[in-house]
Amino acid sequence: MMTKFYGIGVGPGDPELITIKGVKALEKIDVLYLPETKKGEKGVAHQIVEPYLKANLQIEKIGFPMVKDEEIFIKAGKEAARAIEQHINNGKNVAFVTLGDPSIYSTYGYILKNLSQSIAVETIPGITSFCAAAAMANQPLVERDQVLSILPMNAKDEQINQVLSHSDVFAFLKIYNRETRVLEHIRQHNMVHNSILVEKCGFNESKIHTNIQEALTNNKEYLTLLLSKKGGQ
Repeated sequence: MMTKFYGIGVGPGDPELITIKGVKALEKIDVLYLPETKKGEKGVAHQIVEPYLKANLQIEKIGFPMVKDEEIFIKAGKEAARAIEQHINNGKNVAFVTLGDPSIYSTYGYILKNLSQSIAVETIPGITSFCAAAAMANQPLVERDQVLSILPMNAKDEQINQVLSHSDVFAFLKIYNRETRVLEHIRQHNMVHNSILVEKCGFNESKIHTNIQEALTNNKEYLTLLLSKKGGQ
């Protein structure tokens, strides 16, 4: 049987939100690659999949440094791809797991782009944090002809302003340590009172905040996102 590399999106945090397809893939693999964390700590993705892992599973770590230099990410992706290919060529099924969905701001893409075309790949989607946050708040994310935009707050202000001018609903991601900028943008577009801030979506300790100015000013949680809408809907 042909061996395969799986890229598995494990959802936002709740182990019950990983898909059945993702769990079935975990049952097939011999080697699991996880994003590297601080020494001795289990990362979030590891905690999510742990209930579904075989006892004898080989676990490896991939380090993607938290830096802006694109070349460092490319190098890390190439190194990871070569290591994965070696396992595949030795007859093993391999997976890399990532929070949320593999196609949304995931280091998985750096691995995928550097794998040999001879490697069989299956990418398994996961529930995104912003969809899970809307569900947690029991709110529709978009309706009818509304336009949804995903805004990573490490983007430039001119990019963000352009998107804010042409869309209706916004998922602000990567807002940790950028809370002041987020608040300025939603004030400019009159969305302060039509927003929710969600901390640690999908975790037992998750929280929803509607007092946005206070929540953004006092935010200390890395896994935080903001959903905002125009028009008071």
